[in-house]
Amino acid sequence: MNRRLAASILLAVLSLVGLLVYIVACTAQQQSAVSDAVVHNERVRVLSVDDEELTAEVRILEPLDDVIGGWGTFAEGEEGQASFSGSLGDELPEVGTDVVLGWIGSPDEKSSFPIGVYNWETTVDFCASLDEAHEVRLTASMLTFMNQTADDLVADFADTPDLALEARADGDDLVLVFTREQLEDYRADIEDSLDDYVTSLRESDEVASLKIAEDHTGMTIAIAPALLDKPVLTGQAFMGIPGMCITLQALDGITDWHFDVTVIDAGTGEEIGHATLPDESLTIG
Repeated sequence: MNRRLAASILLAVLSLVGLLVYIVACTAQQQSAVSDAVVHNERVRVLSVDDEELTAEVRILEPLDDVIGGWGTFAEGEEGQASFSGSLGDELPEVGTDVVLGWIGSPDEKSSFPIGVYNWETTVDFCASLDEAHEVRLTASMLTFMNQTADDLVADFADTPDLALEARADGDDLVLVFTREQLEDYRADIEDSLDDYVTSLRESDEVASLKIAEDHTGMTIAIAPALLDKPVLTGQAFMGIPGMCITLQALDGITDWHFDVTVIDAGTGEEIGHATLPDESLTIG
């Protein structure tokens, strides 16, 4: 083999080795880029949907920081477009729904419109997959006692969407779905309102004593007859307190509820009224 041929072969070998090194380096860079990618989440309300373009106009909602991290950097209330052309499925969310959109980017990548959706699911399903969705049922008999309807309360919750993940009518029942933090906050609000009513009644001249069962299944109240001539106090005692206690029972998962009311004459110490709601009506006298 002459020197020129050997040099040509050596040059070819070195070129091949260089090419292989370049391919390996590029592959490593690509694998590094893929391994660095993470899924960012955006909680949004769907404002409109274009089925042909596979896009939707969305409004950013408050992220559920108590459920999981990895939320995007949008500010609550921002509006823009989400593209579902690269989504894992071909189904688009319905207008008005509260959903979580997942998109892929680098760990420090900022959120921007349009959102290139990788996958999506309703916020309720998203939380349920993480065992963070807590369902509460207010039965028709509970709502009837509180002079409410499921449809009216669904509308009320729609006006304040941060109270719960979902509020829906199931027949005449109301079904609420909370995150753990939302459930704790809602319970705290009901307990605070109950405490306010109890304090108001105990401070009135017409109530000598008031005891609420620890499990919120009954109360004993000693009253002066003049209480019955004061509609506000009467409403607090015999509608407000039972209603809030019933709600707390529902938050504890109780649907077959009851509430025992015992009324004592503060002057004589005699029982002047007793009923187990909802099966009985309370008569005082």
